[in-house]
Amino acid sequence: MKLIFLVLSLYYFSTNVYCSTINLKKVITNLIENIRIEAEVPALAVGIISSGKLVYSKGFGAIDEENKNYVSDQTLFRIASISKLFTAQAIMQLVEKNKIELQAPISRYLPVFEGSLITVKQLLSHSSGIKDSVKPVPFQQNRTSEQYFNNINKTLSLSSSINNFDYSDTGFNILGGIITVVTGVSFEKYIEQNILNPLNMKDSGYFNGNNSYKAQVLPYRRGRVIDAGNRRPYDPSFFPSEGLNSNIQDLSHWLIATLNHDKQLLKADSFKNMLVPQVKTPWGDIYVGLGWQVYSENKTKIARHLGSVRGFKSLLKSYPESRRGIIVLSNSSGTPRKKIVDEIEAYLIDSKYWHNGQTSQTSQ
Repeated sequence: MKLIFLVLSLYYFSTNVYCSTINLKKVITNLIENIRIEAEVPALAVGIISSGKLVYSKGFGAIDEENKNYVSDQTLFRIASISKLFTAQAIMQLVEKNKIELQAPISRYLPVFEGSLITVKQLLSHSSGIKDSVKPVPFQQNRTSEQYFNNINKTLSLSSSINNFDYSDTGFNILGGIITVVTGVSFEKYIEQNILNPLNMKDSGYFNGNNSYKAQVLPYRRGRVIDAGNRRPYDPSFFPSEGLNSNIQDLSHWLIATLNHDKQLLKADSFKNMLVPQVKTPWGDIYVGLGWQVYSENKTKIARHLGSVRGFKSLLKSYPESRRGIIVLSNSSGTPRKKIVDEIEAYLIDSKYWHNGQTSQTSQ
């Protein structure tokens, strides 16, 4: 009799948990869809990670409304500056292998910057003082990395950093050049071999005009498709700062591996060191670590990064201590990405799915 009671109790508990999870996902889906429609976002995808596991992933809207090709969690978006987190991890991998030194001047690896005292660490923390004076060009123009770095050097007036925050795409593009020099392979090939492939991110990559990694959704601004001539170009020189195209499924693989301190990527100490605040930003109490933007809410540590190129908005927000995270990808400059994340979190906390930095049993 006791055994029957135990079995029935487990059954009812499992059923309640299952129903609770289904209801939670339905509410979140309706919440996101309502925001998307109100903000007139054509294509959107969201992933939620809880206790180091993907518990929700869904696409919203259409890739092509005429043919009714709907967005899924495998639809490719331009993730923009979230790409910088992959570049930062690659640098840390090479630091672990003693091929790069964080405090070394960039001129050690790229002689074109001879005389500069700017360090690798300053590039990672956006404190180099380097301005974004050189813009991306279409890959058809075949601008080499050497030409790009020469153009940067012509505008570089600082011999050392001011050590204050100054957000710089250029700094991360230089980091990509350093990766190429010390490994002997192209930046995108290094990322593919050492981050994307080990994590089975099979759909993600850098579009070079010939491969399959082009974003599957068109960029929108103010409810209209951006004309081809006004879109942000795909420029290989900008791959390290903004070039990765990915989807919710693949990015979730990567964020889960990062939150779980996967040894395929880095040692535990390297993951932790990347989240140590280095420089304060003008965005309230937010600091920059090594690539990551870090801060605290209600005594809980948060690591995030936003992404934005013309017609694409993205946001990745994570809680390293409880291994939680939310990813938002979209194809509209007007996407209220922070509102989406805030409302998802508010519901999860109110429903006690997330509580005091922990996850309730509905996630199991």
